Amino acid sequence: MVMFYRELAWNRKQFLIWTVILTLSSVLMLAMFPSIAEQADKYTELLKNSPKAMISGLGAGNMDFAKVLDFFAYIIPYIILFAAIYAMLLGAGMLSTEEDEQTIDFLLAKPVTRSGIVTAKYAAALVYLLLLNVVLTLANYIAIEAFKGKSTYSLKAFLMIALGAFLVQWTFASIGFFLSVFVVRSKSLTPISLGVVLGTYFISIASVVSAKLENLKYVTPFQYVNPANIIKNEGLNGVYVSIMVGFIAIMTVGTYWAYQRKDIKG
Repeated sequence: MVMFYRELAWNRKQFLIWTVILTLSSVLMLAMFPSIAEQADKYTELLKNSPKAMISGLGAGNMDFAKVLDFFAYIIPYIILFAAIYAMLLGAGMLSTEEDEQTIDFLLAKPVTRSGIVTAKYAAALVYLLLLNVVLTLANYIAIEAFKGKSTYSLKAFLMIALGAFLVQWTFASIGFFLSVFVVRSKSLTPISLGVVLGTYFISIASVVSAKLENLKYVTPFQYVNPANIIKNEGLNGVYVSIMVGFIAIMTVGTYWAYQRKDIKG
């Protein structure tokens, strides 16, 4: 329990910075909705005259900008992307920090198992990701209610988008944890983490833009929680959710297994 609170303290500043930036960004973009809705016809016409590949890549196909949830579905992928970057960096830094800053010997000298170390760090990461999503969801809900005007929307679809965003974040956090068992230097982990998240994001765009690359959507969690599809179906795809949960479980078990057998050098 002491280690859990220690991890919360160590990562508090990073959490606060990312939460403030992501929340303000999302709310400020939602504040643009009233002016966008007034000119919805012009935006619709603009989309019709734009290349289909570009529109698909932006996730703006068949969207009605006079509807607040459609507009939300257009802007939220960017928030999901940066939240995923935060989640991956958070997960990657939890285990690697001890070795990178050479505090691992002191930690292992205490009456704590390696499994206990991993569990405490996982718990701290989970708490911060849950808090981030609670704050974001509440802020987005308040902003939508404040700026929606006469537009109506499905609260269920809105909440499903929020749940999908959390699942994406936890997916990348679990990858970060697993990678940090093998790569401990922050100078190496940061570019790797950014590369993984941005790489899968661009794969997501490519799978939509090109019919030949459509099958790539199965290797990127960003397509699993496509906001437009969630609004259309008013829910998450059960198969995609199962894939993410299964992948998270594999990464988690792999992290525990690899950390138990790792030759840790102080």
